[in-house]
Amino acid sequence: MMQQMKELHLCSCATGTLRLLLAALGLLFAVSAAAQVTLSNSVKKVEIFVNEDGQVQRQLVDAFSVVPGDELRYIITFTNSGNEVVDGGSVVITNAIPESTEYLDGTAFGAGTEIVFSTDGKSFATASELMAKEAGSDSLASAQHYTTIRWTFSRELKPGETGHVSFNVRLK
Repeated sequence: MMQQMKELHLCSCATGTLRLLLAALGLLFAVSAAAQVTLSNSVKKVEIFVNEDGQVQRQLVDAFSVVPGDELRYIITFTNSGNEVVDGGSVVITNAIPESTEYLDGTAFGAGTEIVFSTDGKSFATASELMAKEAGSDSLASAQHYTTIRWTFSRELKPGETGHVSFNVRLK
């Protein structure tokens, strides 16, 4: 059964330090018009510390205060809040890399998703296939060229089920 898709634009605007960071988290979300999938998003700061055993560890903390050079993790949570199963491949989340940040290679995550990238927000490909124009010729795009990430959730999303996708950036 072919279902019509609708697109929802979601932009979070918070108060305080994270206003720019959350406002930059512009999402394009597509799912079947009959489905009831809701989105929420958050930004966490990645702190690196040395534990009691002398091992370097990373932890996520609230990003109340951020400065250039800080690593941030954007987390988008999706939930089937309806009573019907959402078909596999129907949940598609497209997220721009926020301005004043640089995507950190290899940090895009989403269990059960296909992840592709774009250098222009229009054409998407896997990291190993994405090309970028540099000095007048095409070459394999590096993480610093990425402007947009797209996740396609490949399996069914049952009523009440939740998933999430995420990626890390460094604040310029």
